[in-house]
Amino acid sequence: MIITEKPKVAGRIAKVLGGSAASEERLGKVRMYRIKKEKEEIVVVPASGHVFELDYPDRRWVYPAVVDPSKLIYKPIQSKRDYVRAIKREVESSDRIVVATDLDTEGSSIGLEILQALGAHDREVRRMMFSALTDKDIKEAYENLAEMDLSRAYAGFVRRVLDLEWGANVTRALTLSTRNHRWVKLLSSGRVQGPTLKMIVDREKEIRRFKPEKYYVVTGIFRRENGDLLEAALVPPRGEKRIKNPETVEEVRKLVGMSGEAKVKVRRVSVPPPPPFDGTTLQVEVSSITGLSPREISDRSRGIAQQLYESGIISYIGTESQKYPKKWGRREFISMLKTIASYTPLSSLANWTSANMRNRPVEGDKIDPAHPCIHVVGAPKSERDLPTEKHRKVYEIIARRVMATLSPDGVDERRSVEIKISGHRFVARGSTIVEMGWREVYPFARSKEVEIPTISDGEVLKLVDVRVEEKETKPPKRYTPRTIIKAMEKLGLGTKNTRAVILDILKERDYVEGNSFRPTKVGEKIVDVLEKNIPEIVDLELTSKLDRSMRLIEEGKLEHKRFLEESLQKLSVIMEKFEKIEDSVGRQIAIALEERARERSIVGKCPKCGGDLLLRRSKYGYFVVCSDECCGNKYHLFRGERVLQERCSCSLPLVRGRVRLKSGRRKSYIRCLGNCERSPLRCAKCRSVAIPRFGSYGVYIRCDSCGSSNYFKVRR
Repeated sequence: MIITEKPKVAGRIAKVLGGSAASEERLGKVRMYRIKKEKEEIVVVPASGHVFELDYPDRRWVYPAVVDPSKLIYKPIQSKRDYVRAIKREVESSDRIVVATDLDTEGSSIGLEILQALGAHDREVRRMMFSALTDKDIKEAYENLAEMDLSRAYAGFVRRVLDLEWGANVTRALTLSTRNHRWVKLLSSGRVQGPTLKMIVDREKEIRRFKPEKYYVVTGIFRRENGDLLEAALVPPRGEKRIKNPETVEEVRKLVGMSGEAKVKVRRVSVPPPPPFDGTTLQVEVSSITGLSPREISDRSRGIAQQLYESGIISYIGTESQKYPKKWGRREFISMLKTIASYTPLSSLANWTSANMRNRPVEGDKIDPAHPCIHVVGAPKSERDLPTEKHRKVYEIIARRVMATLSPDGVDERRSVEIKISGHRFVARGSTIVEMGWREVYPFARSKEVEIPTISDGEVLKLVDVRVEEKETKPPKRYTPRTIIKAMEKLGLGTKNTRAVILDILKERDYVEGNSFRPTKVGEKIVDVLEKNIPEIVDLELTSKLDRSMRLIEEGKLEHKRFLEESLQKLSVIMEKFEKIEDSVGRQIAIALEERARERSIVGKCPKCGGDLLLRRSKYGYFVVCSDECCGNKYHLFRGERVLQERCSCSLPLVRGRVRLKSGRRKSYIRCLGNCERSPLRCAKCRSVAIPRFGSYGVYIRCDSCGSSNYFKVRR
């Protein structure tokens, strides 16, 4: 029996190992595959990620609730019971079990939890180890089965236990202590979630404390004898980063009319290509290029890059390595380029790379003992073979990246011109591309060219004008999904698979808001209260230390049972400490929740009286009403509509909703809350304002001018 982590992987392994001899069976919604050979029968059965939930034996919602890991139980996840039934049935009739889940801590722990939950310890257990789902990799992995990678599985198990117990205890403590003062459905936190929220709150406080400082950007305008002009920036005084003293500016203004000799430096520099992608740099850079969120790219269930891996055209995306397989030589790299060349949109670039291939590929410092860097292992026959335009973009970026690592260095010419007058230095810097090199195939990291006039060394130039710009220093920027994932990786918080998920949870809990994360009153208060009273819960270094220890367990250098015992003992002390101050913690968070509720209920200003427009709810649904009872201005919302932060040009908020068309398909719309003449919801036939109505079949869109129904477009 071969157990895979995903249904698509099961189908791929069955096709490679069995070919036409593989027959498909169904048990409920689960597709499994049976291969009958002369000496053996192979059945390939998929899991669907984790099919068992690790949980407490006692479901009472109390804390402290720190229990010995041996007392935790595995419960089938309700939506995945068919997978459990299928796996259990085949385990009972198999004499050898082969774990073929993803080769990382989570994948190995999924295999281990299935074995433990179904009591399969008495069977022979082997491990398939592969980094790509090509025919060659799958066959080699099956022909060279390894021992079960228990140290990697134990590391995943330890992470799961700590995340469960840490998260359950802190979540229960926050929720129950707050409920003593104000009803709240759930206030969650966890081993990584708390420190991540603290990072966002700390950055916001840093922005608030920031005091802008005035500085000057001074540019000297120099004239050559032939009349050409050169702009050169004034260099700040020694030991300073900026020009802050206005007296310096006045001194420079007095230099107009004076001349100085140009000191010219010209050098050619090699610009090496970037290293191949690891899991984190893939999320960050592809997100930056495409605008996709890191989770859209690398989610283990439905991420675009994950689907490309399951299709057998790129290698495993969960790697932490920036190095190619150790055994690879020139022949393997040429073979990879031929594979890329078979994909028509990249064929000319792949052929160029082959013709100009460097002796050794560029690699990074990161190493993963289980997997090489992310690279191309297959190619779609055409663009139409990829499900969406997004899949095409992600595949092409990965392919271009590996081509870049095999391409020659770029060459830039850097030119600097320095002119010194009365002790003040002016410098102009230019850069031009001499040879594109790897930038031919990977244009996303191309440096900007800056052209300056060609000045001769020793040439005399006259200062004819001085341009002064008065500026202020700016506070640090708020974190975005990309920048915080990079920061989390640097600090060792979470894993490449969990970081994007944690950011989504912070938004769902209303702890942060906006695309550039800004903490809400609730998120900030939780961090403030915990940092003041139980700092261990939001301590970045403690969480980072726990993650480093889990890496040692994976490497077989730390005994997992002992580590778990010590970590849970530490958690017990933390929760006992929380219990003593829960009343104060709950009261402060309740106040923050009340303030946040008032803040969220205000959706805009009343156009009649200027009062606040408040979002309210009745037994008939949501509506918006003016806070001034004498005004009486009121707007109704239909079922499913929600008020957006964006504004119509009339200053009222915009509203998003959905209607069901005759075809059964749903279509979304955006309208002005007051359906004003500038509302973006327009009739597609006569361009008049289209207005939502409520009929016997639900919400529909009607144009009062021409009578068209559900025939509209949104104009922004």
